[in-house]
Amino acid sequence: MKDTTDFLFEIGCEEIPAGMLPGAIKELQVILEKYLKTFNLLLDTPVETFGAPRRLAAACASLRANQPDEIKELTGPPKSVAYDAAGKPTRAAESFAQKVGLPIAKLSMITTPKGEYLAAKQVIKGKAAKEILEEFLPRAVAEISWPRSMYWTGATGLRFIRPIRWVVALLDGKPLRLTLGDASAGKFTAGHRFLGKPKIEVRTAKDYIQRLRSNFVLVRPEERRKKIETELGRLAGGKGLRIHEDAHLLDLVTYLNEYPAAIIG
Repeated sequence: MKDTTDFLFEIGCEEIPAGMLPGAIKELQVILEKYLKTFNLLLDTPVETFGAPRRLAAACASLRANQPDEIKELTGPPKSVAYDAAGKPTRAAESFAQKVGLPIAKLSMITTPKGEYLAAKQVIKGKAAKEILEEFLPRAVAEISWPRSMYWTGATGLRFIRPIRWVVALLDGKPLRLTLGDASAGKFTAGHRFLGKPKIEVRTAKDYIQRLRSNFVLVRPEERRKKIETELGRLAGGKGLRIHEDAHLLDLVTYLNEYPAAIIG
């Protein structure tokens, strides 16, 4: 059995307003890492989040495949109550053994500032990462805060900034069983709305980024920004022009298009 596994998650939806994307990308990272740390699944590899107008995505190359087992020490009655004068277990000791699901012979005695007490070590088996992710991912998505959000599957359904059209949720390349709105998780993403394929199979985060790039989606914002800056510089340099720096406009365009291209108009 593998000790670690890779995780890929994508929410595919109608176009998200450009100004809301940077905050949502950061917030998704914080929320996912919160849950993964709570359930002791996150190792040293951080969760990477990225997004474009039609998607929010997250990936982690190395999650624990299973929670570590947890050992708890449960304290029972004091020795003076657990055993009689002849050293035989009393009803109190028998009740404690029954409560923890162990025979009396497997109980131990611990010393505390208040004296000796009967005790038991209980091993709580860790859950599989698959089971944990299927449980908390819908809650994590619902926790993303938007300046405004909408219902599209009824008033009791999931609120999100835009209608969710597809979901990719893969653990070790296998789809998780979960639903967001009326979209069930699978292994198919979508390329650029006009230039790419509408259905693209993916397995891992690396595979996901490469296949989207070949379908005219640069899912990493920094890659889109670099493309804009490089093309602007080349066009301006070729015409002897000077670029008017506008950081706000550059941010806006970076999150406005999944495959930006510079032209001279």
